[in-house]
Amino acid sequence: MSDPELSRLLLVEIARHLPALEHDPLDPVAARRALHALKGSLGLAGENALAQEMARLERKLDSGDETSARDAARTMRHAIEKLLAGEPASSGLTFWPVPPASLAPRSIDPSIRAQYFAEMGDRLARIDEALGGSLAPLEAITLAYRQVHTIKGAASSIGDEPMAWFCHGLEERLRAGPSSRDAAEAALTELARWRGVLGGLLDDPTSALLSLRPPRSRSNIPRAEPTSRPPDEEPTVRLSLPDAATIRVAAQSVDRLLERTTTVSVAREAMAQSANALDARSAEMRAMRADLAEALRLIGPPRPWGAPAAALSRIRTVADSLAIAGERLDETAAAVRRPARALRDVATAQKRDLSAMRQTPLRQLFGRLTIAVEAEARRAGREILVTEIGGDETVDRRLAEALVDPCLQIARNSVAHGIEPPEERERAGKPRAGALRLSARKSAGRLRIEISDDGAGADVADIRRRAIEGGMVTRALAENADDDTLLALLFLPGLTTRDASDLLAGRGIGLDIALGAIQQLGGRVHLSSRKGEGLSAAIEVPVESGFAKVLWVEARGETFAILAADVSAVKRGEGAPHLAACLGDADATPGPMCLDLAVPGDDEAARVSVDAALTIEELLVRPLTPLVAAIGPFAGAIVRGDGTVRLALDAHALAPRARALAPRVT
Repeated sequence: MSDPELSRLLLVEIARHLPALEHDPLDPVAARRALHALKGSLGLAGENALAQEMARLERKLDSGDETSARDAARTMRHAIEKLLAGEPASSGLTFWPVPPASLAPRSIDPSIRAQYFAEMGDRLARIDEALGGSLAPLEAITLAYRQVHTIKGAASSIGDEPMAWFCHGLEERLRAGPSSRDAAEAALTELARWRGVLGGLLDDPTSALLSLRPPRSRSNIPRAEPTSRPPDEEPTVRLSLPDAATIRVAAQSVDRLLERTTTVSVAREAMAQSANALDARSAEMRAMRADLAEALRLIGPPRPWGAPAAALSRIRTVADSLAIAGERLDETAAAVRRPARALRDVATAQKRDLSAMRQTPLRQLFGRLTIAVEAEARRAGREILVTEIGGDETVDRRLAEALVDPCLQIARNSVAHGIEPPEERERAGKPRAGALRLSARKSAGRLRIEISDDGAGADVADIRRRAIEGGMVTRALAENADDDTLLALLFLPGLTTRDASDLLAGRGIGLDIALGAIQQLGGRVHLSSRKGEGLSAAIEVPVESGFAKVLWVEARGETFAILAADVSAVKRGEGAPHLAACLGDADATPGPMCLDLAVPGDDEAARVSVDAALTIEELLVRPLTPLVAAIGPFAGAIVRGDGTVRLALDAHALAPRARALAPRVT
């Protein structure tokens, strides 16, 4: 502190409030008042680090820990000594990122622990998104700063002092980030440095704090050797690998490795394409040699009045050279294929291992849904019992995060519109507590999540009436529509089955947003209901695209891929709608080859015909953009080695089209 007068005033202020911190017995009210006043005085004097420390100790005192007053008194005694010596009050003290000696984790209320960890995991995932490199620096640091600020507030509100303290200091480091591109890049670098500590403070706060303390101060901490990284190492998160020890690895590093694996796969396919081209050239040369041999046969043996012997000899020499060149091309093609096969095997294994590292069990998603639904039920005066099935199914963590909001909206809808009040359920002969069932199952590259309740169900007659009155459908269409079509109207914006709105429901928004989010993932939602027996929402989304065996087929001059697991049989000569007709070509007549689609449905089989069934290959299937996914029954895209792109068909979306067109064929 350079201003002597300011130093004098600060000394007077500290001396005035110090007795309240050292009084025995301690008066908590007076001590809190002293801490609050010192926090403000230190901030005005420019001693921001000390002001932050007083704020932390104030929160600690509010939680009932009276030792915080003694810690504050010791810190203020040190500040007085430094000010009297003409030095800054904080001189000689250690501050962020070195934690104070008094900072220690404490237990979190079990009733909110699961929800807190779920929320923190979501915020850390958004920070990883900001650090992933897909966003512009200014956009990324704005997103990250908001997450750090939210984490600080949430941690402070439940008493997670280590996380609140660390995020407060980190927030100060990031504050200048949104001011310019250079500042944003510097702030993102700083955030990346400390990302691992944020994860450590959530998973194992004791070890995380220990790693932040200088080695000489660790002997005072009753703890084993640190298990988390020193603060100056590369930021990491902890992952558990099957049949292996736990390691720490940066989440964005896994993403980068997956992208590089994709590049290797494309290179491998390019080598395979080159080998195929060599084979083709070799076949052409063999055909040319055969033509020359036939020419020699027609010319016949050399004779004085016929073809010159020299010409025949030269033709024979060229034919022999072509044969040798063809054999060498065959050898070269085989030599190219060997490393291509090795690259394919390595890339496939690496992709699977890395993808496994990024998998998360769906029970974490179910846990978040359960917490939110039970809270909504308590607020709405409902009793509810949630059961979970299939929580051990694993999916990519990004897909799981993308499913949280739409699944939460549908689950909350069950409380708002489905589960009746306990007294009403008893009158209807039902248990007082409503049942909500969450189930998940993966099959043939798709994830199916069902959210079902045993509530009042949907009144399709009421939906029909409301849709007509709201002008959403014509009366003729509504009166002729089946139950499935009417239930699908619930996804229309503005349609609600409630006459009055509250905080939970009745505004006619929510399900349309949930449907939009699921469609962006390439999925769909199907509702089924019986009045008085409940409603079920079945969500189907493709699991993250990756290496898969595909069957190549040809239809009207176009080549498509279809997952081999989605085809149960390939037959010849059986009539079925042409694939091109299912894609919108009304003039396409049935083709000679028939594919039986292995997709669940009613008793009616789903079949399509094609002009030719080609080969089966294991290739990388890339995800589609939402726009492309919305225009047809497509599951992904395949980039060929020559740079061309081929679409992979979604058999689950193709099957309803094939069933609808089948009567026209017969």
